[in-house]
Amino acid sequence: MALKKTTTKMIAASLLTGSVLGFTAPAFAESAHATSETAVASTNQQAIETLNQLYDQAYSGEMPKLVDGLQINVSIKQDVHNQIGLPEEPATNDDPFDHYHGSMGQASYAFAYHPNGTISEIRYFGTQVERQQNLGGISPAVLSEQIGSADKILTVPNTNEKDYVYITGDYELHFVIGDDQKVDHVNLTPATDQTNISNGAAAIEYLSHELDLDNNDDIAFSDMGGDLKKDKAGSYYTIKLTSKSMQEEGGTGTVGLYKVYQDGTYKLEN
Repeated sequence: MALKKTTTKMIAASLLTGSVLGFTAPAFAESAHATSETAVASTNQQAIETLNQLYDQAYSGEMPKLVDGLQINVSIKQDVHNQIGLPEEPATNDDPFDHYHGSMGQASYAFAYHPNGTISEIRYFGTQVERQQNLGGISPAVLSEQIGSADKILTVPNTNEKDYVYITGDYELHFVIGDDQKVDHVNLTPATDQTNISNGAAAIEYLSHELDLDNNDDIAFSDMGGDLKKDKAGSYYTIKLTSKSMQEEGGTGTVGLYKVYQDGTYKLEN
């Protein structure tokens, strides 16, 4: 289990469980106030427990609760189906995630997969009912108090949401903050530096190895200018594969265009 900022957690716990006494108020008002404080503390404590579960299990490449035991880079799609069934919204060309909708207090999840079928990313959307007891009770301040400062803070393309990223061993835990300054959803991915895909040349080297084309003299790779692009699945480089023999026969020689994401995921575009 990962070490926490124990001092700040003790302070936060004392604030959550402390009582406020109104000495000049009637006894029944004191009782009602104490009941309200207890309810708020209980709600916040449940959110904090969820946060710590997410953080602790991220070190093993897993998420807690309903999907406990399903591991990034290890578990396959069939493992997911066996544990939680078929997705209500399967992946599409525009959205590479299989979506599972929560009900009766269960959280919602989404899964993306590597070409070899293993899990490449897990997303946790929390619960919609009594959300304050879940992600709705977690703000950037609570993140800092419970698990320390983020290793980096990114801006999500298109939405401009803030993404608080925590490195958890071989994985990264991303807390995406919504407009209400509470966590909207949480993403678990392989650590970016595991693949070291930081430029077009690195993307070519990675894809060539993954496709077992390291020693194929017929296939040429191009990073199409090497620009880093982004879509819903993350940041990626476009890699073009060309066959020299096909070009010699008068064709364009294009074998395919691949998106190679910085987390190691890749997919054929055409």
